[in-house]
Amino acid sequence: HYPVYNRQRQVIVSSVTNLDIHDIARAALTYGVSRFYMVTPLEDQLQLVQRLLAHWRQGHGAERNPERKKALELVIPAASLAEVV
Repeated sequence: HYPVYNRQRQVIVSSVTNLDIHDIARAALTYGVSRFYMVTPLEDQLQLVQRLLAHWRQGHGAERNPERKKALELVIPAASLAEVV
């Protein structure tokens, strides 16, 4: 969620939420996207994304919901757009 503009057209970082990650991952899987990047320069937000992904990829969540696991395997966390391109 970086870089994004606020109402004053200033570049800001928006919060990453559990719902964002799940919804974007499911849409990506539905429409055949091979991967997508969740970009945030905030270390605590990256840790949140990594923890959530670990739960749904390797943890109890992976066993409980294999379809969600498949969708969340498309997510690649990154600290900057430079890492992505």
